[in-house]
Amino acid sequence: MAEPAFHSQRFDLAVDTISKADLEEVIAWLRAYPRLTMADVTREFEAAWARWLGVKYAVMCNSGSSANLMMYAAAESAGLARTKKIVVPATGWATTVMPALQLGWQPMMCESDQRSFGLDLDCLEKLLQRERPETLILVHVLGVPNDMTRLRSLQQKYDFEIMEDCCASHGARHRGQMVGTFGLMSSFSFYYGHHMSTVEGGVVCTNDEKLYFHLLMARSHGWLKDLPAAEAQRVMEKYGVDPFRAPFTFVVPGFNLRPTDINAKIGLIQLPKLDDTIRRRIANHLVYQRRLAGKLDFAQALEGDVISSISFCAVAGSTEQRRRIVTELDRQKIDTRIFTAGNLGRHPFWADRYGAFEAPMADRLYRCGFFLPNNQSLEPADVERVCDVVCAAL
Repeated sequence: MAEPAFHSQRFDLAVDTISKADLEEVIAWLRAYPRLTMADVTREFEAAWARWLGVKYAVMCNSGSSANLMMYAAAESAGLARTKKIVVPATGWATTVMPALQLGWQPMMCESDQRSFGLDLDCLEKLLQRERPETLILVHVLGVPNDMTRLRSLQQKYDFEIMEDCCASHGARHRGQMVGTFGLMSSFSFYYGHHMSTVEGGVVCTNDEKLYFHLLMARSHGWLKDLPAAEAQRVMEKYGVDPFRAPFTFVVPGFNLRPTDINAKIGLIQLPKLDDTIRRRIANHLVYQRRLAGKLDFAQALEGDVISSISFCAVAGSTEQRRRIVTELDRQKIDTRIFTAGNLGRHPFWADRYGAFEAPMADRLYRCGFFLPNNQSLEPADVERVCDVVCAAL
């Protein structure tokens, strides 16, 4: 199916990946009066997503933020976070970090890498030596892979688990391997404007069967009702639960983070188009890199890695230069915004509890970073036009 046409007079940061034809297919499905709450279509999408990513298990939920919350909850209820010490990134999205606060973990913030804007691994090693955390969560910032080879080497040395936030990184690769397949669990988002959309939605992926069971329970109230039959029977026998009580027996502290089958149906329609969308975004990103090299700073992948971004993240030489650039972008009807959250340790939710986190690179992103549009509706000529405006404003 054709991608939706780009009709806006603006060069938008994000456009809908759901086309009119997609909606017509959903409408036709709805006319058959299917079940709309989470059921068979959700399981079908989960299986399809797991095949696409190359993992054993996928658990769909109602957002990428909920996916992060589920990862924390499952790690805790499965007994993998006894001390609850976790390293969190200074640069990423707030709901990568917030579950640590909400669930009573002990987060420690890590500086951002000058090259990828992910975890600064020198800073990380100092935290590992001093604090001995059991877990870390990282963000592949806007589709730029972390150095997972070196990170895994640190993992072998210091013995910790890795959770990957890939919410804006579908199809990014490190040394040929897709992000979301390196850690114990990974999260993806299907929000509007991302690589694909289910309107609202997310997914957690893992190869660990025990974690899969805990994710199913964390998503749905903590009950055993959604577990596979053999695992449900094992839990029933462990706690002496009779079959009549079993569907409403609550095993772990859970939430209601379920999607609907409507979301999953849209996902099944979107997924066959995902690879083409990723290719377009990769190509656009390369144009930005070629045109802006030597003029602005931006995240770069290691040699051979693949960046699959939802926006191009640029860094001006100063806050004043950023102001000039974004003013001209706005005048030329080119959408922009600050660099994600910059330094999360400068935001009140963190600073009010722990004090402001001061770190040179994260602070630079906070003060000088901004976004340029990269979505599947943009042709290389459109990206060239955006770069012309940026360069003229320098």
